[in-house]
Amino acid sequence: MWNLLADVGGTHMRIAAASRAGDILDQKSFPSKGGAGFLSACEAMIAERKSTPATAVVAAAGVVTNGAVRLTNSDQSFSESDLARVCATADVSILNDFEAAAWSLVSVTDADTTCLQGPVDIPAGPRVIIGPGTGLGVGALIRAHDRPHVIAGEGGHISLSPRSADDLNYFEHLVRLWPDVRMGQGIAVEAEAVLSGTGLPVLYRAIAAVHKTSDDIRNAKQIFDAARAGTDEAAQIAVDLFRRYLGAMAGDLGLVYGASGGVFVTGGLAISNPWIFDQAFLDAFNAGGRHSHWRKQLPLYLYRNSDFGLIGARNYLASRWADDAGQRD
Repeated sequence: MWNLLADVGGTHMRIAAASRAGDILDQKSFPSKGGAGFLSACEAMIAERKSTPATAVVAAAGVVTNGAVRLTNSDQSFSESDLARVCATADVSILNDFEAAAWSLVSVTDADTTCLQGPVDIPAGPRVIIGPGTGLGVGALIRAHDRPHVIAGEGGHISLSPRSADDLNYFEHLVRLWPDVRMGQGIAVEAEAVLSGTGLPVLYRAIAAVHKTSDDIRNAKQIFDAARAGTDEAAQIAVDLFRRYLGAMAGDLGLVYGASGGVFVTGGLAISNPWIFDQAFLDAFNAGGRHSHWRKQLPLYLYRNSDFGLIGARNYLASRWADDAGQRD
């Protein structure tokens, strides 16, 4: 007997076969765009294993509504009924990708992390996770009645407001280039417009327009590389904004959830660019006005394990089985 676990992001899909104990028996990766769709990839794994899974749990980068999801940054959609048909089992679940990411914090260890602030050994307590990748995800983990519980949401789409006169100018140009991300009548934008691989190139173009410099760079990786090398002024400014706004948002979330068990920063952009987690990032994280001292007490980690979606799907399934066993007892 095996279980199908999947993490379907805006760039990559990871699909795994796992044992009842949670051990990964087989794992494959596919592009989310331009290749076979997710359901076809599931069919291929089932055909290869010559059997259908007992259960299927999928972490998907999109809003999950009534058991169905459309990926936010990839032209794919599927539902639990689609998955049940392909897997020939009614025991299927679709989670938001950062709902699954929060579930991964059940089993996170210091081997998965780099400590940025606080103790190296991860303490108990509420935990929050934020991850800039193709999009921006947020989730939280708490414990109640001696069980882990995840608080899911769409924190990547909260609003960010400019924090300086220069930032105001950049945001004004950003909303001209991408009007859909404007929040209300002011100059606030949704967080994903700044803190994601989708938004960063648009922010870069806005900054280049302000400074009347070239905007030849077209993707987030090139922007980070140029900023680190010091070869492109707009890229350097864009990454500085990314660093400061990510730090501030992570600190805000830590304050909201009382994250004494840690604030965890992950996602493709964070994992690939650990050099941005410097004093400027920490200063933004800890800038809490009258509550700065409280923020400085929050443990803060870079979470380096890129399989957090699969780990979270596994932990969700294990928790559900534990709940079922407890009800039978």
